Amino acid sequence: MDEFSFIKWIKSNQKKDKKNIVIGIGDDCASIRIHGDKMFLVTTDMLVEGTHFDLKKNTPGEIGRKSIACSISDIAAMGCLAKYAVVSICFPKETKTKFARELYLGIQKMADAFNIKIVGGDIVSSKKTVVVNVTMYGKNEGLKPITRSGAMVDDVIMITGALGGSILGKHIMFKPRLKEGLLLNKKFSINSMIDISDGLAADLGHILEESGVGAVLYEDEVPISEDAKKLAHKTGLSTLHHALHDGEDYELLFTLSSKESKKLLASRSFPARLSKIGHINNSKGIKMQDTDGKLKKIKPIGYKHFK
Repeated sequence: MDEFSFIKWIKSNQKKDKKNIVIGIGDDCASIRIHGDKMFLVTTDMLVEGTHFDLKKNTPGEIGRKSIACSISDIAAMGCLAKYAVVSICFPKETKTKFARELYLGIQKMADAFNIKIVGGDIVSSKKTVVVNVTMYGKNEGLKPITRSGAMVDDVIMITGALGGSILGKHIMFKPRLKEGLLLNKKFSINSMIDISDGLAADLGHILEESGVGAVLYEDEVPISEDAKKLAHKTGLSTLHHALHDGEDYELLFTLSSKESKKLLASRSFPARLSKIGHINNSKGIKMQDTDGKLKKIKPIGYKHFK
């Protein structure tokens, strides 16, 4: 089964409700109109033992922390404010109370850091697998949520932070860019945005598909993390490969006009590293421009379930 084809099939089977559903299936969050321009944003993330975390390597607190951080990152990608969470956890029947409490406290600590209230949830048991599902509710605070579908020809492509090698620790201990996403939406005109969970190439591909445009990335401008450099020594793959395809960096990837990008880069108060890594064009797919100006097609390969 292909994850994204299945999502498209689900989307095609939904009844339309243009009056109340502002953003439906296919973005980082759904957006539901409450009254006038007031909206609730809703997202959900399920984390499964063996896929998203390793009980032999990660503490219960780290697992809990990541479980809610993923959903906070989805709200950040819309440029809005996270407010409430519903948490459901599946524990193996032999789970010790100490383990359960430590996992939940990891969730609670991250929620408190972002002033998010946990308002409900569910606890169930299984034979052997830990699963955590967090549903997050956000508010638009009078702002228009930023979607994946607004990228325009000649937009500049930018990201926060540095990419690659997240498996060495960042995939568990990342800090959601909620403050940065909200600031981008309040102070600048951002045309499209997504958080990098599947990988730079894959998530840029989602923006391009939803916006009906293409992109050129600048090989020497993609910011490489120190972990990507460490991992490249072990894998034999290039540092650029890891930056493009590793995923779970949870940085913000966004597009905006050249004028707005200059305004943003001139802003000295932005709380994260910013990089201008490419531009949007009217072709299809993603091309990489090397230091000599030569263009090469790259595939939007990233993490896929069911591969």
